[in-house]
Amino acid sequence: MLTDQHGVYNVNVGVLGHVDSGKTSLVASLSTKLSTAALDKHPQSKERGITLDLGFSSFTVPMPDHLQHLPSQTLQFTLVDCPGHASLIRTIIGGAQIIDMMILVVDVTKGIQAQTAECLVVGEIATRHLCVVLNKVDLLPEETRPRLISKAKKRLAQTLAATTFAGCPMVAVSAKPGGGDGPGNSAVGVEILIEQLARMVPASPRQAKGSFLFAVDHCFALRGQGTVLTGTVLSGSAEVGATIELPEARLQKKIKSMQVFKKPVQACMQGDRAGICVTQLDPKVIERCIVCTPGAVPTFSAAIAAVERVRFYSGKLPSSSKVHVTLGHTTVMAEAQYFGLPDGSSQSPALALASTISRIGQLALNASEARFDFSQDYAHQAELHGLEGRPRSFGDGVHYGPQWALLTFDQPVTAPQDALVIGSRFEVDASKATCRLAFYGRLAGLIDASDPQQMRKLRIFKVKRRSGSIDRMNKDGLSAVCKGMFKKETDITVFAGLKVVTQDGHIGTIDGSFGKSGKFKVSFQTPVAPPQPGCGGITLTFKRYIYDANKKALHQ
Repeated sequence: MLTDQHGVYNVNVGVLGHVDSGKTSLVASLSTKLSTAALDKHPQSKERGITLDLGFSSFTVPMPDHLQHLPSQTLQFTLVDCPGHASLIRTIIGGAQIIDMMILVVDVTKGIQAQTAECLVVGEIATRHLCVVLNKVDLLPEETRPRLISKAKKRLAQTLAATTFAGCPMVAVSAKPGGGDGPGNSAVGVEILIEQLARMVPASPRQAKGSFLFAVDHCFALRGQGTVLTGTVLSGSAEVGATIELPEARLQKKIKSMQVFKKPVQACMQGDRAGICVTQLDPKVIERCIVCTPGAVPTFSAAIAAVERVRFYSGKLPSSSKVHVTLGHTTVMAEAQYFGLPDGSSQSPALALASTISRIGQLALNASEARFDFSQDYAHQAELHGLEGRPRSFGDGVHYGPQWALLTFDQPVTAPQDALVIGSRFEVDASKATCRLAFYGRLAGLIDASDPQQMRKLRIFKVKRRSGSIDRMNKDGLSAVCKGMFKKETDITVFAGLKVVTQDGHIGTIDGSFGKSGKFKVSFQTPVAPPQPGCGGITLTFKRYIYDANKKALHQ
């Protein structure tokens, strides 16, 4: 396997938490190797005293017993130090695609803070493996410290009980005792944290198969060598001498050389943090981007995504509204139309609800869950639903189970066809204690919204309902004249052959108009008794497909 190229099995660990919780201090206490973007080296980070960009560093440990079957001698943890400030959430969620595990840093003196919920959402989207670090325990009075730490763990456990991280491990540390770096100020509890992280590493091996996808987060020129693209391998593998593509720039380059944390290697594979050197590339025109096997990553202006609503998001998500959509490191505005399986489909409401609950969080991790069948009928939704919804009738088109969004982007997007999708409402005031992440999921299909032929492939319908009443029953009880459903100028022939239902459940068929006042004739399958005064209501329910070439076509 390709991991033998450098004998290291790499695991990417996102370090997230509220601003000033001590994330970067914790990273500094753990790290033995630093990348060119580590520990707030950005000049503005130093000036403002907060993390402004993703930082990368690493440390290694011997392979634990449960990973001895892997063809590597050393386990490396690459720490992805994410900003904590609310205004930098785009940078944080851009890092979600590259992490395997997560450390949530909580200031033990403050507990859960405003952005902690957003960090938890990012964690649920990105991974199943979380370790909570209670930092700054040195600030607690020594005589009551154990009791206060225990109390803080219980409070956090109650919060996490409603998430996929229920029962996750918690470690108390002091990354920077006394706030200084002098003698006697070495970090406390870090060894226990390292042991816990090693136990949490999944035993499944990396995959070298599939297209090479490399998420670039930094780019710089190296005099006499070329341009270095640093990032994380999302899938597949690449070797020195291979041709790679920068699809957004429409450029192809050959890999001149490659390093993993300043160590030259001949190849990299899924999960590796690497630097790839190419020639004749201006670093000023490349920011965060995707690098791939030539032809593997398309550019598109609309897509269908399998989505789930974020449970912490409290606002409404109406169809046809604009949201900020993040795919990798790219965030663009998009109009979202929501739809899902109607009641009466092959999946019962109870089974669909169970399916939804079981796949919370998994949707973002498993691209195979984001299947989309163009031959299926889908019910248009006025808004994206959460698990708190209740089942309604077929006529409302509301369901339990999978939901999708048709995303029409304000500008073309370049991303893998099964890319992780995060929808947000960044226009919400960042100073308010509210979650701005609204939904998450995976791309399930690409579509050209400007091509009517392609749009007609989407069998999304809206349910329409009209009500009227029986005006007069004929003596045979099998036919009637009805009124109140149509205006006198309505062409009733459009509705001929459609089924109607009486208040007591009798099914009839519209035969045609009766006179010129909007009345119409209905024939019933079984005899209907003459209605009592104030009764005799009938209902017509039908579907109109939004993208049907014949806008007037009616279906039942």
